[in-house]
Amino acid sequence: MDIAKSQLNISHLKMISTIAESETVKEAAEALFITQPALTNRIREAERRLNTDLFIRRGRKLVISSAGKRLLHSANKILEELARCEHDIARLSDGVEQVIRIGLPHYASFNWLPNVVAYFHQDSPNTELEISANAQQLPLSALYNGDIDIAMISSANKKLSIDETAYDAIFILQDELMACLSPQHEYGKHKFLTAEDFASQTYITNSTVPEKDREYELFFKPKNIIPKKVLQVGFNEAIIEFIKANMGLTIMTKQLIAPYLNKNLIQTTKLGEGGLKIYWHIVYAKKGKIAKPAKALSKILKAHSANSQA
Repeated sequence: MDIAKSQLNISHLKMISTIAESETVKEAAEALFITQPALTNRIREAERRLNTDLFIRRGRKLVISSAGKRLLHSANKILEELARCEHDIARLSDGVEQVIRIGLPHYASFNWLPNVVAYFHQDSPNTELEISANAQQLPLSALYNGDIDIAMISSANKKLSIDETAYDAIFILQDELMACLSPQHEYGKHKFLTAEDFASQTYITNSTVPEKDREYELFFKPKNIIPKKVLQVGFNEAIIEFIKANMGLTIMTKQLIAPYLNKNLIQTTKLGEGGLKIYWHIVYAKKGKIAKPAKALSKILKAHSANSQA
């Protein structure tokens, strides 16, 4: 594939991305700071160069074609990478030598972030940390594709099972999955809960997609149990409010739920008589200059964890 033979430029990519996000041609033109005739001409020029229709016009609305959808997918990736590149260059001009993107899952605890980032900057003043949400479902793929540089991953085992020719993993800390419920809940006095206890309950979660080494795979699936009703809520804070109101149960990590337990509005209960341990790791791809900052970050995280538990 010869990149020099590319038919389109950045203005065409911005055009298709903006149109896809807009309700009308007028709205898209305004977002691009051009007139409607100029936008129409840009569309025609792109279609002429590609020799295919990118849009189907329906009244004032442009409906993207199959070819347009394929172009949109690549356009968004290219524009995102361009914005990231410009951001990194701006940081480099400010004296930052390296920008490290850390991918955190939605179920991770974030209360450690301020202290850890502050200590990291003291240890590595020319390296900047950024927190990314681009690794929610497939962190290893995000690492491989360069969307992030470091991933925080939980697993059922202290030794993470990964392709050791492509990735390095550093164990950080032991955590535990806990049932979270209101003290007024009918299970409020139980010493532990079984998967069967959830069968008649409303389960509140921020994702209905089963995730590796999480509650579905480790707790529900082995017993072939599904809660009676699953209520999907987009934010952990919203889940907490539903639990306070005694509208269901959820499962969170001990690290994540800890800050919410001081007002006796929520309590935690073990999953199974022996509890359900999970383990957190830092993972990074064996490419680029990531090993040194990854090891520095892991050292700080371990120290923070030890101080928090002391």
